[in-house]
Amino acid sequence: MVLPKVPKALEEAKESSSLALNEEGFSSKRWLAYFQENKKSCPQIVIPATVNIPAAMRPPLIHSLQRFQIGETGEGKHLKKFAARMNDPDYEKCIDMFIKEEQHHARILAQMIAGMDGTLLSWHWSDLVFIALRRLLHLKTEIFVLLIAEVIGKCFYRTCSANLEDPLLSDAFSLIVLDELGHLEFHCGFLRKQFENSPVLVRKFVLLCWSWLFYCACSVFIADHKRALMALNVQPKQFLEDLHTTFRICSRRSLSLEWQEVVEK
Repeated sequence: MVLPKVPKALEEAKESSSLALNEEGFSSKRWLAYFQENKKSCPQIVIPATVNIPAAMRPPLIHSLQRFQIGETGEGKHLKKFAARMNDPDYEKCIDMFIKEEQHHARILAQMIAGMDGTLLSWHWSDLVFIALRRLLHLKTEIFVLLIAEVIGKCFYRTCSANLEDPLLSDAFSLIVLDELGHLEFHCGFLRKQFENSPVLVRKFVLLCWSWLFYCACSVFIADHKRALMALNVQPKQFLEDLHTTFRICSRRSLSLEWQEVVEK
């Protein structure tokens, strides 16, 4: 099965439509309709038992995908518990559908790994660290940490889509990216609503802490996934620039602040 090619224009259209959902303020009801429609329109992706990946590329790509795959498999019990405290049934349903989309990505990644004769991980220290950080305080903290993983994942999946020659894998990664674009805007919209009445100084402090954690995570990621990036013909510095750009957009949409605005003042 070969999926239709997902052009960059479609990614831009998806990003615009997700952004439009927050133009009048965050609405869990509108986002629930989005997730429900996304589920209906999601094409079935079946990765064959053997995928067309050069032998030299397989070990580093498997190494990276194993770590993403285990990170996407969580049941989100802690996130659901905190979401329940919002007293917003529609938001709870959104979180449930978001988790199911992530689990769907995990199944696709598992098929890719199997198609390259790789095995799945039962645990990894990076996943445990993210889980521990997400559970430190409350829902907003969990969303901030979750967004770090979402930004890194979206950038890596887009890199794979753009640089893999196998059309099925490239298109499968593109479709995951489309989901991730929606996820980013969904969580950013939620945070924006939570902080809309917070003083600027509070938001600047939050962004400083968030930025420090984000760039620490980026450094660890680059060190651990450098071989995969090189195999995809992407320099770590180039990938880091993509991460920085995406994070800047998220910070602006989440806290109504530019990263440089906080650093320079």
